[in-house]
Amino acid sequence: MARCRPLLGCLVAALLVAFAAPNASAEDEYTDAKLHSFASAVLAVNAIVERWRPQIQAAPSESDRQQMAEQANGEMRAAVEATEGITVEEYQDIAQAAQADPQLMARLDQVFRDMGPAAE
Repeated sequence: MARCRPLLGCLVAALLVAFAAPNASAEDEYTDAKLHSFASAVLAVNAIVERWRPQIQAAPSESDRQQMAEQANGEMRAAVEATEGITVEEYQDIAQAAQADPQLMARLDQVFRDMGPAAE
């Protein structure tokens, strides 16, 4: 699986899993274990985005695109829910907080590097 570079691109996919208003938190509120769970969920979500993107772009109508996008969003929510150690709400919170907090973004980037080949 291709590593998300820049990491911000992965976080855009992270924000697609939206059905509750996220709450930004300070970066030091997130444990290393929570950030590892987030990174695992981002990789799962990114794989779904990459699988669905060409199908959605090639859809013959706006209605078809909307239906496919809803299905993809459901799969993304399910992928986050299936990731141990994180909820969809926490996933959204971390994604939003990382976009606003360079220190948190740096911690996440380190988590992805530490994950090694699985994140590349």
